[in-house]
Amino acid sequence: MERKQTQMILGRRLAKDSPEVKHFQRKSSVVPFGRDGRAATNFTCWTADCPAVKADPTLVFAKCIVVGGSMDTQLELEQVDPPARGTFTVAPTDVFNANELIEPETVDDIGYLPHTNVACVLDVLKSRFLRSIIYTTAEPLLVAINPFKDLGNTTDAWISTYRNASKPEMLPPHVFKTARAALEDLEGYKKNQSIIVSGESGAGKTEATKQIMRFFASASSEVRTTIQDTIMAGNPILEAFGNAKTIRNNNSSRFGRFMMLDVSSHRGIQHGSISNFLLEKVRVVSQEANERSYHIFYQLLKGATSEMRAKYHLRSLKEYAYLNGKNGGCYDVPGIDDKADFEEVLQSLDAMQITGSKRHSVFSILSGLLLIGNVSIEGKDAQGVPDAAYISPQSEEILEEACQLLSVDDAALKKEILVKSTKVGPQVIEGVRTKDEAKTSVLSLSKNVYDKLFDWLVRQLNSLIDAPDGMPNFIGILDIFGFEVLEVNSLEQVLINITNEYLQKHFIDVVFDMETKLYQAEGVPTEALEYTDNLALVGALCGKNDSFFALLEDACLGIRSTDEGFCGTILRRLEPSGFFLESRRDKRLKFIIRHTIADIEYTCEGMLEKNKDFLRKEVMDVMKASTDPVTKALFEGIEIEAGKIGKGTLIASRFLKNLEEMIGIVAQTEAHFIRCLKPNEEKKPLGWNGSKVLNQLFSLSILEALQLRQVGYAYRRNFSEFCSHFRWLDLGLVNSDRDRKEVAQLLLEQSGIPESSWVIGKTMVFVKPDAAKELSILQREKLMCFQPLIAVLGPMWRKVLLRKKMARVIHFLTRLESNARRHLEPDSINISPEEREALLSGMERPRNPCVVVKKRVEPERAPPTKVLSLSRARLSLSKELPRNYAASNEALDVDDTMSVDTDAFLRLKMKRSPNENYLRQTALARLKERRPSHVCMEEAYHVWRSVELLFREPLSDKRLQNICTVIRNDMDQHYGFFWQVIINRTPNFGMAATHIHGSLHVVEQEGMYRDGRQFLFHLIMYKTRKPRKE
Repeated sequence: MERKQTQMILGRRLAKDSPEVKHFQRKSSVVPFGRDGRAATNFTCWTADCPAVKADPTLVFAKCIVVGGSMDTQLELEQVDPPARGTFTVAPTDVFNANELIEPETVDDIGYLPHTNVACVLDVLKSRFLRSIIYTTAEPLLVAINPFKDLGNTTDAWISTYRNASKPEMLPPHVFKTARAALEDLEGYKKNQSIIVSGESGAGKTEATKQIMRFFASASSEVRTTIQDTIMAGNPILEAFGNAKTIRNNNSSRFGRFMMLDVSSHRGIQHGSISNFLLEKVRVVSQEANERSYHIFYQLLKGATSEMRAKYHLRSLKEYAYLNGKNGGCYDVPGIDDKADFEEVLQSLDAMQITGSKRHSVFSILSGLLLIGNVSIEGKDAQGVPDAAYISPQSEEILEEACQLLSVDDAALKKEILVKSTKVGPQVIEGVRTKDEAKTSVLSLSKNVYDKLFDWLVRQLNSLIDAPDGMPNFIGILDIFGFEVLEVNSLEQVLINITNEYLQKHFIDVVFDMETKLYQAEGVPTEALEYTDNLALVGALCGKNDSFFALLEDACLGIRSTDEGFCGTILRRLEPSGFFLESRRDKRLKFIIRHTIADIEYTCEGMLEKNKDFLRKEVMDVMKASTDPVTKALFEGIEIEAGKIGKGTLIASRFLKNLEEMIGIVAQTEAHFIRCLKPNEEKKPLGWNGSKVLNQLFSLSILEALQLRQVGYAYRRNFSEFCSHFRWLDLGLVNSDRDRKEVAQLLLEQSGIPESSWVIGKTMVFVKPDAAKELSILQREKLMCFQPLIAVLGPMWRKVLLRKKMARVIHFLTRLESNARRHLEPDSINISPEEREALLSGMERPRNPCVVVKKRVEPERAPPTKVLSLSRARLSLSKELPRNYAASNEALDVDDTMSVDTDAFLRLKMKRSPNENYLRQTALARLKERRPSHVCMEEAYHVWRSVELLFREPLSDKRLQNICTVIRNDMDQHYGFFWQVIINRTPNFGMAATHIHGSLHVVEQEGMYRDGRQFLFHLIMYKTRKPRKE
């Protein structure tokens, strides 16, 4: 499914009148040719049309370089990340610019990247995420990626840091930073704020909402209030009754909520109010394979005492039909302790003052709902109906038991399940229901009772936390799904996606309001800000006359309406709007809506029945007659005329009314946006799936946020950044001491770009997109002139850098190797005679396959004689070994008698075995073979000789400890570290503990260090640095 969506996003060609064209730039912005038609080479780019992505679609893009042979119709590319041999051709339209020399850790706002195409955004988010940096800004959005592990970045210490920072704008992105911004704006401007948290199931929305509330509750004065405790205690209740395990998320929130909080920076949360919507009622009666119903059912059945089990007639999990889905029940969830969570629920009920009879009623209703699901309805011939419904004798006992728990009349409920009432004039005619109608009535009862119970719990919470005189100012927190696209999309997805269209319109308004304020502050004319929102689409979906909701309500109120007829009406009446299209797969029951983020196909099958899923008046009257106060209160204030469906009673109608009320409140606030992303489906800690993230970048409008910033003067940088970016236009001018504002203006004037395409603000340069592209063309043309010079100077400069790097560490590495070598006695290691001979005297060896030796005449040499002194042999060998690395791996320093076979080197590099095995083999080969000496070397690889000896045969514990002691003493003296190495040698396990600057670090990475020798192998090659100055 994800792969299909990714291909749709990357490969689809949009119609010119598509609303997406106005917001998304999906074409390439690469400028590979100069004005003279010459192709620019050796610059990096991204493409999806490459071997790596074809082999692994989760990569989405691969980084390449443009090589010689490119033409205006196709580019010749070489893949560099991941590396691959050979070149391939790609159309210029399938190539995207890459950001060079950018450190992802420093990019807090991806909107300020030189290039913000989809490939660059994915690359930065991935690089930061794999470094455990899960928060990134895309103004006005905060992007939060679920790490599926505790990173320790939400502790009280972090809250204190973000709460007490004197300059919060200098802190990196975080949910705490967003919460503080909202709180400061609330108190500073006395204007209502809202934080809109959205994302798909499992993306971390609930966790983000929790952390925001924790921040608000952690007042600096540490004042604790009953109301604040009650609000925080309400979270476990809402999760227990509103969350469930799904395939994608073990703790998925199956409802939307909007909280309004009265918050003070000194007194915490003082009052609040919660509104819930879109609870997934169908989950009460059925679940997909490997999914569960709501947590509270499993918590009750696992955590109830024996007394409670008898009191509420509880059975085992396997005995309830509602808890055993299509392929059997799913009772346990990794990482969730239902019994312990039930204890937390009981404590939260105490905090919400739901005790005594109220608590008894809640548990009785839950047990009664489960028992109603076990009522078996059969069919028989009766009163001329071939499939008339009846309840078997065994099920009648279960129904009586359920009605006892619900405190309703079992005979009255049985009648309303089996008997159909039709109003004809002043008379009501009764008849039998069919088997399917009766089953539908039972399912509808179960779903609606649970839905009303959830509403009742929210009302109970609100009664305790509501402000008596209202809240003068508040911070709203909206926890809502993002756009949802499934294999089969029906009414539920329509409602979710319409909600997001409303929020998208609000989002566009917020973005352009921010842009207008920036332009005014910089003295830039605002006439350039022209944009198109999705108001027309919202009208086609929710308008009063010809709209999707209006036609849906008319179809549900009609007598003979069918799903096929409704689909035909939609296409006939709404297709002229340009937002509704017929489906190519099934024109009878499916249609397409052109949403802001993508074209989404919906099915009309069952949509009318889903919209009419409410309790009939007769059943509702039975529930209202309950002797239990809580059960009776569930349906208070709801009036339905018998035998009729009135306007405003349908699911979609009631939802739209609540949605418009909520959006009206949010529209009057200053909004802050948090977009939560789910990086992989397997819930793997710090696991990354590029195609999964790409789909969410579109569905959550993150890429649109970046594209909306491209409207008007899209390129905006402060004067210093602008001069640095385009310094190659006039390097002498940029390197001068003149004022940066003056330099920026001169660069623009000299470029020949029309003055109408750029503006010099008070602190920034503003340039329109086409003009910024023209500047890039001019700069690239000048850079192309330097390519021959760079080809010569590049290797020379790399040589200088390698010499400097080696000079810093060679002394210390040599001393380290010498100390380790001094304690390696030949008799303590069992090696072959050939290896010992190689160690003592050295041998003639074959040539390195990467180095081609030029033929030359050499004088005859006497056969090598055996060196009697072991220390002299080792010293001679150690002088040769450090010099081999540059020749075999870098080949940057070669003398006049040698040349480098680059292709042979690359072939060898591609065939390398895993790092440790390769180094072991290389170290042993260097014992047997003598290589030509070279002047420069990158690393002192002679250390590997000592390491290899450690790997050859087991050492005694005493000998191994002696070697470690030498290394520790040497590091103490030369590296400024204090190392304490403890080696535990057992057949299957070894662990080492090191003290670095007084901090204890236990080295045990999933069995990576299987014994002490392997740890020593890694310890010796630890990244060294200069000694500390005393």
